[in-house]
Amino acid sequence: MSAATAPEGQPSNPTWGRPYALLMHTCGAVAAVTFGLMSLLVCADVILRNLGYDALSTSVEVTEYMLIIATFVAAPWVLYLGGHIRIDVLFNTLPASAQRGLDLLSNLLGLSVCGTLAWQCALVALDSHEQGAMVFKALIFPEWWLNLPLLFGAGLLALEFFRRLISRSAAQGA
Repeated sequence: MSAATAPEGQPSNPTWGRPYALLMHTCGAVAAVTFGLMSLLVCADVILRNLGYDALSTSVEVTEYMLIIATFVAAPWVLYLGGHIRIDVLFNTLPASAQRGLDLLSNLLGLSVCGTLAWQCALVALDSHEQGAMVFKALIFPEWWLNLPLLFGAGLLALEFFRRLISRSAAQGA
């Protein structure tokens, strides 16, 4: 097993203690509950429509927003557990030093992409808030609210990539 992998369902590196682990597991739980509620909402909508009722006229829109929330809240938790998609065919054929270098490069790239994404989300949300932009669909709410799940997810992903960099460099220095 390389420094980049961990047994499935286990944190890639449990540094930063219980509060951080609790935060990551809470993200997973919130995502699971959101996906579950989304499934119930879709089923209820289908059943009611087949019975001739249009009681849940906003269900499609609410489901869209729930999907965004669940996806971006789950992403940091999945990365924390090492459950993200990895293509190990090339990685496993490399010597240990090259594996560490590739791991460092992928974590740096992940940190920079997610950090940039979080920063841009914050700028867009602030701009939308300052303009007072609103979403006018079945539901009406401030437009900047749509950026919060992405900002939260990208920020935690950047934090997780940073944690991986710090913990791996500390483990290699020890």
